[in-house]
Amino acid sequence: MKQMLLLVIILLGLPSMLSAVSGRGIRCGSDLVSPGYLKFEVLQTCGEPVSREMVGEVEIFDTDRIYDRRFSRYQSQGSKVILYIEEWIYDKGGLFVLRFEGNRLVNVESVRSK
Repeated sequence: MKQMLLLVIILLGLPSMLSAVSGRGIRCGSDLVSPGYLKFEVLQTCGEPVSREMVGEVEIFDTDRIYDRRFSRYQSQGSKVILYIEEWIYDKGGLFVLRFEGNRLVNVESVRSK
């Protein structure tokens, strides 16, 4: 019985121990930043990154550029638009790379932990 109670307590406390990253997001203070956020929102929530690099560009076809959270991408058709790909690096108990297409966060990757 005591072992079962100990296991339940450990499992309930596990989410708080994994506070730096949860799924496809990064924890900044009490907020979880995940794909779909704007650069402005990430800066407000997490502050300045350790590094910012322009790493490429992606071409999309656009009439009504709509961000589809289900696929973490812009879904569009029509005229050609080039979105610049930028990577920001944060040190939040480990290194995290945030990838933006245009002004939208599309991916959060944990590179290594300290």
